Amino acid sequence: MNLEFLTTRTIYEEPSISQRLLAKKLFLSLGKINSVVNDAIKSNLIIKNENEGFYKVTEKGLDLLNKHIVDAAIIFACGKGIKINPYEYDIPICFLEIKGERLIERQIKQLKSVGINDITIMVGFMKEKFDYLIDKYNVKLVYNDEYKYKNTLATFNCARELMKNKNVYISVSDIYMEENIFETYEIEPHFTGMFFENCKNEWRIISNTKNEVKRVEIGGDNDFCLIGPCFLTKEYLDEFLPMIENYYNMNFTDKYYWEEVLVNNLDKLPTIYVYKYDKDTILEFDNLKDIDDYNKVDKDFNSKILDYIKESFSNKNLIENDIHNLICDIDDVANYYYTFNIKDENYNIRIPKNNSNKFIDRKNEIDIINQIRSLNISEEVVSFDIKSGFKISKNIEKSHMINIDNDNELNLCMSTYKKLHTSGIRVEKSADIINQIENYIDIINKNNIMIPYEDFNTTLDEARKIRKKIEEFKRPVTICHGDPSIYNILISDNRCFIKEFEYGGMADPLSDISQLGVCATFSIDKTLKLYDMYKTVSNDNELLPKSDSDAKLLITYYMALSGFYNAVWSIVRNATSDADYGAFGLNGYRTFKNLSKCIYE
Repeated sequence: MNLEFLTTRTIYEEPSISQRLLAKKLFLSLGKINSVVNDAIKSNLIIKNENEGFYKVTEKGLDLLNKHIVDAAIIFACGKGIKINPYEYDIPICFLEIKGERLIERQIKQLKSVGINDITIMVGFMKEKFDYLIDKYNVKLVYNDEYKYKNTLATFNCARELMKNKNVYISVSDIYMEENIFETYEIEPHFTGMFFENCKNEWRIISNTKNEVKRVEIGGDNDFCLIGPCFLTKEYLDEFLPMIENYYNMNFTDKYYWEEVLVNNLDKLPTIYVYKYDKDTILEFDNLKDIDDYNKVDKDFNSKILDYIKESFSNKNLIENDIHNLICDIDDVANYYYTFNIKDENYNIRIPKNNSNKFIDRKNEIDIINQIRSLNISEEVVSFDIKSGFKISKNIEKSHMINIDNDNELNLCMSTYKKLHTSGIRVEKSADIINQIENYIDIINKNNIMIPYEDFNTTLDEARKIRKKIEEFKRPVTICHGDPSIYNILISDNRCFIKEFEYGGMADPLSDISQLGVCATFSIDKTLKLYDMYKTVSNDNELLPKSDSDAKLLITYYMALSGFYNAVWSIVRNATSDADYGAFGLNGYRTFKNLSKCIYE
């Protein structure tokens, strides 16, 4: 590190600083800082004020500083920040207020206080929310339309032209800096490294005695980890930006962080340093527990989700700090799922996303939930909001997602589905997979939604032929789950629980078994083993096909249609939300084609 420059800059900013504090600030020993100060005096960068015992920056020192003014800052604020939810549902994560101040505004003000006024915010999620910052702080906004399916490498690439020929800070929007670590003058490229006692999930910086970064690893203890702003000089960017562009154009880098490009090429790039800071200089809030631990929030979060939790437990007179450990557990194709604690009790909350409520009959869902309570096969629902689809339920203690390689758990699962199918419960809504496919086809046609598959019409004709084959069997109709994803099947204490009846209704019970087979990526033969388990629960049941050969045909038909359903579901959801369900739909489309071939063999 250029210690003479850093010493000169620090003395310029704090003329009365002592050598002891200077050593502490630069993470140097007293002996080392004494040597550096003497070198700076010899270089005529500083002089000692003999009368007061402090140091003063010379004209030469000022000239050196002015040659290294920071030109600009770019703040990444594209993503959703789902770990900290519920905030991202209502507002961008950087709009979270700490001590009455929004994270993004605090950082802008910190930059401006050191004379950095060329500030660009890279936006994506809820981009319109940021518009007021242009008028309030004279910042620039740049929209990155790839934020939905690519990581920060794409954001960095989008900002590439803004960085050319500039000395630039690159920062993220969801951090809180108690102390302003931005500087007016910077001379060398560096990461910010903060001390962590536990580096388990952090990028730990391995550096030498000169604080030159040699590599970055994940995990460890008692070391400095990558967090907060990074500074890159124009000379460094001259070599680094072409690398960013090259990596961006590769086929496998959609999920890359931009820092990975730098770390992977440390030996090819100029030296980059780590500037070290004490523990908790920079705070990252990953969940409500982090905020509770910080214990400096003096303002209501104004979150619809927290408000809903408080309303659901109105008898407890909750405030925000009574709700602990609200953490995202699952982010699936249609919902976010969070766990949280109130006192000693554990709960889950479901948050629908991406316009899910347009396609879900919530009245039907709550009707099923109410009717199946007595069966004791599902979670205990504490509250349910028909309009929003928010649902709070008690956590099924010591539960885990079903292990599809464990026959005992699969047997428990089939027994539970049989209990549901033979319960006699009836609702008005149909969950027949064939009808659901036609409903989505109707939405596609009415809204002129683009279909990405070249042979879709031919494939649809095949699906309709399979429908006619199923109708020939005149199958019974019972209450069905309609969404037997492995995420919705839990095992606890040798019992099976099924949850999420968003797609529940009346259908052929074999469709539940077949959909589970598709979700678990089972072959036809392995799905037939599920049917054998289902059958052994009760052989003399009217729900069973007349023969095993009929069962094999029907399960093959339903598995194929389940794949096609996933494809048309994804087409509609892609067109009506900001999500990308491409892989889910493509896998379903291929499942249909592969299984439909088996039908005619």
